[in-house]
Amino acid sequence: MEYVYEENTVYIILFCVAFFASLIDSIAGGGGLLTTPSMLLVGISPLNVLATNKFQSCFGTFTSTYNYYKNGLLVDNKKILYFVLSFVGSSIGTLLVSRISNDTLESIIPILLIGAAVFFITNKRPSEVKTNEKLLILFNLFIFAIGFYDGFFGPGTGSFFVLTFIIIKGANIMQSTAITKLLNFASNFAAFIIFALQGYVIWYLGLVMAVAQIAGAFTGSRFAIRNGEKVVRPVLVIVSILLSLRILLG
Repeated sequence: MEYVYEENTVYIILFCVAFFASLIDSIAGGGGLLTTPSMLLVGISPLNVLATNKFQSCFGTFTSTYNYYKNGLLVDNKKILYFVLSFVGSSIGTLLVSRISNDTLESIIPILLIGAAVFFITNKRPSEVKTNEKLLILFNLFIFAIGFYDGFFGPGTGSFFVLTFIIIKGANIMQSTAITKLLNFASNFAAFIIFALQGYVIWYLGLVMAVAQIAGAFTGSRFAIRNGEKVVRPVLVIVSILLSLRILLG
């Protein structure tokens, strides 16, 4: 692998990027907004970026999931079902990544993310949203579809998971953030397995970034748990807006 910069410099840069990406991702998602372009900028090919990014992200999402679980926030009794749906959806999305055009998604996603930001700004107490039993029939399909989306596109996955749990299931922000980390781990792990079998993972770089991911996720999730909704809500808004701008501006 030939990098734009000296190899050790690349490792240091991406280690720092992975730490801050994981810290933000453990609170509100959107870590890929930092890691993916950074890896491309140092000269890594797109498929190697996608594969290695999924590999190192597994460590961050698993760490966050464990922290939220340990603190009693991972309480949804159907979490195993949702895990499977996200995993299968991501697997299919990853297998189809080279066959599906995402031009339409690139035009729709910013609108959805801005809508998410508006929702969090205007809805002062999202934890009081009542579960719409009729929409629960579609809930499993939403989880599968978001997992599929993460498998072949990715940006904003965490925000979509959180929004789905708040609006359809009526979960509060902290519970939604906790279950989102579990489902994001599922989609990351599924994509990683497929990319690894195809030989696209840069293992040593991925492990270096994985160490940073663990540290960032531990720090970020602990911070979110201690400070609760007052921290998670504004970060979700900011991440949704930044993701929208990133996609719109290319």
